[in-house]
Amino acid sequence: MEKRHTPAGQSYWNNNGAYQEDHDRLWEELVPASGSCDTIHGELIRATSRLFYEFCNNGNCNAIEVEMGRCSHCGGDGEEFSHVDDEEEDVYEDCSWCDGSGEEEGDAIITPFYSSFLDLIEKNVPHAPVQEVRDFMEDSSKGYSNYKFDDYEMGIYNALTDSVIHHILTTENSGYKGED
Repeated sequence: MEKRHTPAGQSYWNNNGAYQEDHDRLWEELVPASGSCDTIHGELIRATSRLFYEFCNNGNCNAIEVEMGRCSHCGGDGEEFSHVDDEEEDVYEDCSWCDGSGEEEGDAIITPFYSSFLDLIEKNVPHAPVQEVRDFMEDSSKGYSNYKFDDYEMGIYNALTDSVIHHILTTENSGYKGED
């Protein structure tokens, strides 16, 4: 079976992905109303759906944690030199970089819950673009308020889902004993 690719302007979120009919049928057959699936194919569909939903519905706010570190501008004390006053005393103000907190945002990391979905796909679907999804999620220039949900961004999740559904349609299913 030749692998299909969801074209730009379409997505599984909008119910018109390349394998949409297969996806919907397999979801109904393999994914329970709650909790883990009994089969690896069901769990793979559940994983892509959870990742896609988290991105489109929540802007990955539950999937990403931002590490906080010491402010590189003020050294973590929350103050920066402002000027010398009339009595030749140094005047300090809240650091403009960190607003006086002494902390700044560091790396974005994927939470263990969502990372486990990516790990499952990576382990079971050869050539799935899992690293592309990880890189996108961990890109600190993106984030909750900076996503555009454009063809490029949706394409990252479409490509993952296309790969998973193609894999499901071309491989034998087996049992799955995962965690909820």
